[in-house]
Amino acid sequence: MDLRQHIFKARNIPLPPLESAADDAGKFTPLEWSSYFDSRQALVVGDTTFNVYCSGLSNTGPIFVLHHGAGHSGLTFGLVARHILSNNTSGFTVVAPDARDHGNTAGANQEDLSLERLVDDFVGVIQSMFPNNTRDMVLVGHSMGGAVVAHAAASKRLGNVTGLILIDIVEGSAMDSLSSIPTFIHARPKSFTSAESAIKWHIESGAIQSTESARLSVPTLIVPTTREDGSIAWTWRTQLLPTEKYWHGWYSGLSKTFISAPTAKLLVLAGTDRLDKELLIAQMQGKFQLELLPAAGHTIQEDLPNRVGDALVSFWRRNQRANIPVRRPDSHLP
Repeated sequence: MDLRQHIFKARNIPLPPLESAADDAGKFTPLEWSSYFDSRQALVVGDTTFNVYCSGLSNTGPIFVLHHGAGHSGLTFGLVARHILSNNTSGFTVVAPDARDHGNTAGANQEDLSLERLVDDFVGVIQSMFPNNTRDMVLVGHSMGGAVVAHAAASKRLGNVTGLILIDIVEGSAMDSLSSIPTFIHARPKSFTSAESAIKWHIESGAIQSTESARLSVPTLIVPTTREDGSIAWTWRTQLLPTEKYWHGWYSGLSKTFISAPTAKLLVLAGTDRLDKELLIAQMQGKFQLELLPAAGHTIQEDLPNRVGDALVSFWRRNQRANIPVRRPDSHLP
């Protein structure tokens, strides 16, 4: 569950159903990651072994790197990744790591979710996978992940970043919501009786509108724990309240960092009410592109994965580097 999700539900705007409401047998059964990614890797960077979902690693086209938000995992982009590869199975590469203290990533100092550490982790993972990269690379981040990829792009530590995409994250609304987030975290269930019940809760609460995406991503958000009576309960994999000391650092200065990043930029939002003043001015000046998907909630990539996948690919096509042949001194070309 993302830190800011409750803010957007507070608008109380009914959303149209994205799928059939039929209660089919097995509707909440977890799905396997292997139906959405080709492989997953365990990459050791510093003190942590990062779990990274991958597709199209042998391809030679653009690389889409997808970073999830707080409390989520790389599988939040599972349906997006599958759709991107369906557009060009032989050209695109998609990677989606689990951040420190999230999903199937494990190691020391997991409690350190400072922006600096998260950016170092992200850059380290990508440099490990694509050393001396010469291919187009598009960095995509949802919510907290948007802050990570924005700062990574601004740092110029990754080669050939031809695009930066933020999904439903705006500094102004994020900063305004910080004081109310603990109340929201306390209000959600502390545990579930099964993975199926956790999936069902995410659907019925409106946290995720797509049942398929919830069946894929939610099981990585919870872990089994043994109660005193010997029974099994499923509790949150990432405890969000202890990360409170990092929240301000994630979002402070994000608009300026995003706008000043030395690459093409796209902001994907569920509504224009998300724009703060700095972003509104920059958007009118043409400093970044804006894509609105008002039928979605905060986890846009899960609610409308095909629309998001299409937006990512179209953005890259508009901003890809031109392959202009270099003229040799002895060339007879005019």
